[in-house]
Amino acid sequence: MKVRKTLNLCFFMASCALPALAAQAAATRPHRIAPAVATARPDAPDLVERINLPFERFTLPNGLTVIVYPDHSVPKVLVSVTYRVGSKDEPEGKTGFAHLFEHMMFQETENRKGEYFKKLLDDGAIDVNGNTTTDRTRYYEVVPTRELDLALWMESDRMQYLPGAIDLKALDGQRAVVKNEKRQRETPESAARSAAYTAALYPKGHPYDHAPIGSMQDLDNASVADARSWFDNYYGAGNAILLLAGDIDPATAREKVARYFKDVRPGKRVQEIKRWVPVLNEGKKLHFFGKNGTIELERTWPVPTGDEREGTLLQLFASAIAGAPQLALNQALVENDGPALGVSASFGDSTVNGTFSIGIDVKPGADVAEIDRRLDAVLAKLLRDGPDPVVLRQNFAIKDKSLLASLENPQSVGGLLEAGELIAGDPLLFKVGRRWEKEATPAAIAAVARKWLSRPYLAVRTDPEPKTQPAVAGSVDRHQAPVATTATASPRSFPTIERATLSNGARLVVVHRPRLPLVSVALEFATGQMIDHRYPRGLSTYTFGSLFEGSQRYPHGALEAKMRDLGIFPGTGSGDRRCTLSFASDTAGLVAGIDLVAEVLREPLFPQKKIDEYIARVDQSFDAYESNPAGSQSALFNAALWGRDHPYGWIDTRAEAKKVSRDEMLGFYRNELAPANLTAYFVGDITLDKARALLERHLGNWHVDAKPAATIATAPARPTGVRVILIDVPGAEQSNILAGRLIEPWEARRTMAEQLANSALGESFTSRINMNVREDKGWSYGMYSHLGGSVESQRTFYVSGAVQTDNTADAIREIVKEIGSFTHDRPLTATELDGQKTAVLNHMETGLSSNAAYLGAMLDADTRGMPLDYVTGIPDIVRAISLDEARRVAAETFRTDDFVWSISGDLRRIEPAIRALGLGPVEVQDVYGRRLR
Repeated sequence: MKVRKTLNLCFFMASCALPALAAQAAATRPHRIAPAVATARPDAPDLVERINLPFERFTLPNGLTVIVYPDHSVPKVLVSVTYRVGSKDEPEGKTGFAHLFEHMMFQETENRKGEYFKKLLDDGAIDVNGNTTTDRTRYYEVVPTRELDLALWMESDRMQYLPGAIDLKALDGQRAVVKNEKRQRETPESAARSAAYTAALYPKGHPYDHAPIGSMQDLDNASVADARSWFDNYYGAGNAILLLAGDIDPATAREKVARYFKDVRPGKRVQEIKRWVPVLNEGKKLHFFGKNGTIELERTWPVPTGDEREGTLLQLFASAIAGAPQLALNQALVENDGPALGVSASFGDSTVNGTFSIGIDVKPGADVAEIDRRLDAVLAKLLRDGPDPVVLRQNFAIKDKSLLASLENPQSVGGLLEAGELIAGDPLLFKVGRRWEKEATPAAIAAVARKWLSRPYLAVRTDPEPKTQPAVAGSVDRHQAPVATTATASPRSFPTIERATLSNGARLVVVHRPRLPLVSVALEFATGQMIDHRYPRGLSTYTFGSLFEGSQRYPHGALEAKMRDLGIFPGTGSGDRRCTLSFASDTAGLVAGIDLVAEVLREPLFPQKKIDEYIARVDQSFDAYESNPAGSQSALFNAALWGRDHPYGWIDTRAEAKKVSRDEMLGFYRNELAPANLTAYFVGDITLDKARALLERHLGNWHVDAKPAATIATAPARPTGVRVILIDVPGAEQSNILAGRLIEPWEARRTMAEQLANSALGESFTSRINMNVREDKGWSYGMYSHLGGSVESQRTFYVSGAVQTDNTADAIREIVKEIGSFTHDRPLTATELDGQKTAVLNHMETGLSSNAAYLGAMLDADTRGMPLDYVTGIPDIVRAISLDEARRVAAETFRTDDFVWSISGDLRRIEPAIRALGLGPVEVQDVYGRRLR
């Protein structure tokens, strides 16, 4: 159940047009935190070994295992309960039951009325969720420290007192939700592919011989007796792990846990198959067709799990042979005009067995047989010699840096400890894997790889669906058969913000946070698509994103190798008026990281070969877009809302996408990236003087004569007048609804009032729209309303979600009704407003917990033209908003009379009912917005 109280607060939003619509699918595959590994550089300090994790583990008399990890950096606590049961424990005929029961655990108990989410969220929880994998079921909430007693009471209450409240009404409600989730995540075609893959890889009776989401038939057959039996068998204290991570000390934890869980029964421990690596006696082949733009190939071997030495070494093997230009599979198949567009190697980890897979995206027109020959040859060499020892050393260092960075977050540390306890009864299991990795040699890895990857495997080929034309009705005379002829051939308080101006005019901002030897860096340029100079559409994004394709000192493959060697992976992002380059480093590697970034900024290559490859892939990308009409929904919505010639309403075309040229890219780079529009941010274990010295030395004389174009305002919207866009997706089991209107530009107080009201109306799980369409009606897995994040233009208020095909028009009526009643006869209540205020204030209280969080807050404030510590003033704005003000703003913002509706689905089944709603002018459009009728 991916149901989250998401506080997409206005002050953290940065997108200018409609934000990407978030997928709302439950995690149904196991996810194991990979063991960290020590750096193998003999001259580098072993920062990981110096870190102590001060956790405590104890067991209650009823068998409950408890892990406590104290970290008092922010006043919040992660409360996580993991039950040792997943879909692997489902008997035949009960597939999907572990996941269905996860949903039941959020319903009433004998002692508590109402949904679990609502009580916790209303009382201030920051995050509440649950998910099911093949191997375990986990429930968690992140709460302010002051709410810890409530969270423990509620977790213990449902662990003991759920059965008395389980009835057919509750079961039917969650059965409908889970079936909608299945419809949303699967098409009949993808479900068939998944079933065929599983059947080919796992024999009947193996714990993984079915998908965690289950079958519709088994979900329909689930009974109240089944639910109570599942609870009795698997949901006792002795089969659970309780994790408390954050602002809690072990002594207090012992007292509270003993008090609240004292009346919980021990239950039973799961009787389970611990290990079963399937054996394929011969190779198997599957051939699928999908909506991918190119041919995709995959080979998969069943292998041991990641908590065994052999599985750990196979993980090392996977990460060392593919994924970067200089690695062996890339060199054999992708680089130097190879026959593949990309190649990957991956290790899939679960508790009963793992899988090792190699995936290949075939270049259009390439010979698949030649790819197989090349892959066989390079694998034979790798199985003989093992991976490159230099790559192994780099991966050691990269994993250590990743682990070190994760230690800022007590939730991450807690997850690491919890995973070890679940898998092996050892919270420090990752140290065992770390030792195996540190001791591994190429020869040892090769020996394990030969043992498992010389065996038969499952080969899957997925081709793009063939292009076809629809049948032409009446084109053949069916009244009389032809006459046969003769046959023919055939936030919290902000640390001190220090500022300086460099000699070249660039601005420098430093926040000194020496808690850990880490530094987050961002170089932000005040440029993008909305500037006073005309470049080809999208050029700023493509140019900025291509900086790390290579430099004079480090051509493409060498640059990737250097980044891996340093363990630094800069990211780039570009928007309307800001382009940002960011990276994080430990203090020991910061100088080398700045040197690398400066080298790329000074002398980027923008290799013509990469540009040519991009242009060559344009047709495949647009082929995939055209074959998936539902994927055009956001683009068609924006075109109708903003206007086809507006920057936010433009629909990309093949011709436009191919206009990229190296000359244009160099022009943008030379003119628009310069000290004159640069602000550099450093947050972490660094002083202002050191940051200034680093930048002066590396960028002091760079582009000093450039005069970047000024940023400009967004043009007013020019709506097309079409109010309802219909997109035909024949055979779709669900319809996707995306509907909204333009609202006032961003202003701190007004936008916060809108945010508070919208959380009650449609943004949170317990909001009115979602409770109506999902929980009361059972038509959808989730239906939510959102506020767009544009800063210097009008914004959007929009509703989005998927509903059962036959209830599409009904759902639209309910959405309109809920929004209308919210601004008229059932306005926002004082209780709802106070609850949303509490949620925002709790988020603000605990949100600034890492270097990245402080950096993000400052970048967002700068984008909005606010003081860099603007986030600290938001609580005062929240507290000052009255019920009358929130209601007034809601009435002005939340209307449907001028909504633009974009609906994709099986028009044969939904179009007449939608037209009958009278929402406004209706058009059926193709993926480019051309009217079909």
